[in-house]
Amino acid sequence: MTVILLVAARNLARTTGRRALAPALLAVLITGLPAASQVAPAPKPQSGEDLPVRGRPVPVDHGKLSEHNIEWLQTQPPQAQMEFLLGAAVNHDRGATNMIADMVGEWHGKLHRTPRWESLQDTALYSNDLRVRAAAIEINLAVVNLAKTDEAADRLIESAKKYPNNRPYAAWELGMLANRGIETGRIHELLAEWIHDSSQQTRFWSVEGLAHIGTDDTIKNFLDVFRNEPSLDVRERAGCSLAKSGMLTREQRMKAVPGLIELGDDPSLDATTRNWVYQALREITNVNLPNDPATWRNWYATHGAEKAREFGADSWSVLGNS
Repeated sequence: MTVILLVAARNLARTTGRRALAPALLAVLITGLPAASQVAPAPKPQSGEDLPVRGRPVPVDHGKLSEHNIEWLQTQPPQAQMEFLLGAAVNHDRGATNMIADMVGEWHGKLHRTPRWESLQDTALYSNDLRVRAAAIEINLAVVNLAKTDEAADRLIESAKKYPNNRPYAAWELGMLANRGIETGRIHELLAEWIHDSSQQTRFWSVEGLAHIGTDDTIKNFLDVFRNEPSLDVRERAGCSLAKSGMLTREQRMKAVPGLIELGDDPSLDATTRNWVYQALREITNVNLPNDPATWRNWYATHGAEKAREFGADSWSVLGNS
């Protein structure tokens, strides 16, 4: 009844043109209502366009590639196969990363760069599932037709040594090769050297290359960049590599926490970098603590091992807040 009266008041204001009447009538009606009935429950959405953006978390719906999709794929050229499957992997469709692993060897030399692939790669490399990131790396090597061999790594390294301007590109691809088990130690040593190169672009992309590698040894490199790198942009990439980008697992990222806490207590750090340190700590741990090193040390001493064990059981997820 109350809702009917309120609607009638609004309709009366619209139909009579006496705009001042509606507020007055509404005030009288609301004043006369019991307190508990003055807040009406929000109506349930009746159609998709009524749905709000905010809401309770809903578990990810892992779809499955249909038989129809798979039949269609067999009729498509490699480029269409790759772009469809990478999109399906980004959407967490079951079976997509397995099909990429099975088919990517046949795609080498048959793919090319497209805006769609570049967009999908950017999304895939920030997926919360490391398997999707690994699939994106495999596809990248196929697109640039870079074989997963020691010889391919040697050619990239020699080119970068001879032509220093090629180092940013080489760093990106060498990191991907290292992640796939090609010359991992040698490439890590080279990129660890290049993060001190005179060229900011080389330092930036060497950090990106190190992020692709995904080994424990890279953590000290990112902490070194965070502390000593003169460029704010390069320091930001190191922070992102520790917190969320690249191929480190959640458990590995926990190994960076003591070093990050130590950095937070370093008076030589500028305010922006110190803020990034604490952002990285919160993203890695999924713990919302203030920018205070003593608070973080106490938390780590009490809960750090427990959190690392928790993350160790979730080896394919990347972020502490995913």
